Amino acid sequence: MRYATIFIIMLLLVASKPSHAIAMPGGGNGNDPQAASPGHNPDASGKYHLGAGVTAPKLLFAPDPEFTDEARHKKVQGVTVLSLTVDTSGNPQDVRVARSMAEDVDKKYKHAAMGLDQNAVGVAKQYRFQPGQFQGKPVPVEIQVSVSFRIY
Repeated sequence: MRYATIFIIMLLLVASKPSHAIAMPGGGNGNDPQAASPGHNPDASGKYHLGAGVTAPKLLFAPDPEFTDEARHKKVQGVTVLSLTVDTSGNPQDVRVARSMAEDVDKKYKHAAMGLDQNAVGVAKQYRFQPGQFQGKPVPVEIQVSVSFRIY
């Protein structure tokens, strides 16, 4: 049986409070001068969130994560969701597991799933992005990335 990893990356909207001002396509929202400014961007930590004029970072480089020997042997597969901040240079910062694959597998496979979670974190630290922007300037943007591990 041949084993392969399919790597799927999705940038997901990080849960945040809805903005009072919504930027409309074309740069306007009627005559309201505050329409272009986000209601909650940046947050208290200085990170921006998608929407309200903040564009998503664009993935430029993403190496494939590796299966651990244990996960391959036990045929563990699933999805790990990571949370990270793409800085103004396009580098990932603060990479952490937002939803572990171990939450979705049988108890006897949790250790193997946690090994895949750690591989996902390790590979995500190697990602390179075109940074997200707000008003034409690069800004640190918090995003979520899903890493899928599949055996074929």
